[in-house]
Amino acid sequence: MLATSLTKFIGLLLITLSLSGCIRSPEWTLFYFADATDKTDQSLQHHLIKGYYDTLEQCQAKGSGLVRIQGITVTEQVDFTCGQKCETLDNNQIDCQQLISDKDFLKQL
Repeated sequence: MLATSLTKFIGLLLITLSLSGCIRSPEWTLFYFADATDKTDQSLQHHLIKGYYDTLEQCQAKGSGLVRIQGITVTEQVDFTCGQKCETLDNNQIDCQQLISDKDFLKQL
């Protein structure tokens, strides 16, 4: 009886632990403006999301790679932004704790 209960407990524990890795939310969200029709509108919108990343460096690498692939010349306009810990609010607006644009990234190079 004790062995059966212990086996069930261990099984439930393993299932719980394996599922917890699937629901981890990403740290960084890539918003890509380079192919937007209105580049002056830099508001964060769901259709501009191009991926989710664990680190800022991964997000910036993907954003700069997309810019290079499309052959876009670097301008004063922002082509992509990485947002940290972004969430959708009740009014469907996106809110991020921190935003870092490609211009900030390029200054570091």
